[in-house]
Amino acid sequence: MKLGAKSLIIVFISVTLIVLGYSLIKIVFFKSTDTLFKYAPQVKKIKLYFVNQDGKLQAEKREIQGGGSIQEDVKLCIEELAAGPKEKGLMRSLPPLVFIKGVYLDENRCIYLDFNKSITEKPVGGTKREQQMIYSLVNTILDNFGQLNSVKILVDGQEIKTLGGHLDVNQPLRSKKLE
Repeated sequence: MKLGAKSLIIVFISVTLIVLGYSLIKIVFFKSTDTLFKYAPQVKKIKLYFVNQDGKLQAEKREIQGGGSIQEDVKLCIEELAAGPKEKGLMRSLPPLVFIKGVYLDENRCIYLDFNKSITEKPVGGTKREQQMIYSLVNTILDNFGQLNSVKILVDGQEIKTLGGHLDVNQPLRSKKLE
């Protein structure tokens, strides 16, 4: 065997060992967020919060085919919420053209919901309507995903002060019962 061929084999074996070593270290020492949440794609029962005739939030139960991560499942929940209620007597809590662009999770277990700007355009109904919209989102997420601590709302990837000019959404939000 020539010296060049031996060197090539040694380099190949070395690279293979480095890659395997890195993979082993990654598995042992760096657990992914999904591993911490023990996620698997499966059918999940969820509650979506819509506005009832008294102006309070009311849960509607549904099933979704869950994804492989908490971010995917949160996105599916928001898509179902944006589609509106199926039960009579409930009203949609989000404007019709709203859609979720992305879902992100930070180390403090705060979930970031990134919407298109339709969520802030032409708000109708004042403070009460804005409160219903915000807590429909927050309660839907935190009620279905107990491992999360809070929700942060973004628009086109940017932090915002308010959705409709009335309530501050600049800080992470927690669940609230609307009376």
